[in-house]
Amino acid sequence: MKIRSSRLTTCTVAADGTNVGLEFLDHSGTAVTVQLPLDQAKAVVMTLPHLLTRAVRQSTGSEDSRYVFDLGGWFVESTKKQDCLIATLKTTDGFEVSFGIPFEDCRALGWHLLHGAEEASEAKEVDGEAIASGRVKFN
Repeated sequence: MKIRSSRLTTCTVAADGTNVGLEFLDHSGTAVTVQLPLDQAKAVVMTLPHLLTRAVRQSTGSEDSRYVFDLGGWFVESTKKQDCLIATLKTTDGFEVSFGIPFEDCRALGWHLLHGAEEASEAKEVDGEAIASGRVKFN
């Protein structure tokens, strides 16, 4: 069965935390709910950013294009195990994701963020376009 959503209406979490629900209206205005166990919800969340990037690349015809979320806020916290830091990134519209980052990767990420920001802010304007450093691949 194929259902085409016209509007997402509500997102829910079961009282026991075992599944999540996405409620929306289909193209005819009928309310539809998709309930997903936690592991399947995780798979959907992990897949959607990749699908968004594929859609942008197909619509622009550029392999360099990607879907980019605007950063609305972030915070870093320690863990009880003390083997990593948890970095949480939030978008301006409420999407939030947390990453467990091992200490060595924290140092590398911090270095690249610092130097990437410095290079971008020092970029020269040429014919109205800023020239900045390219993409950095981690690990």
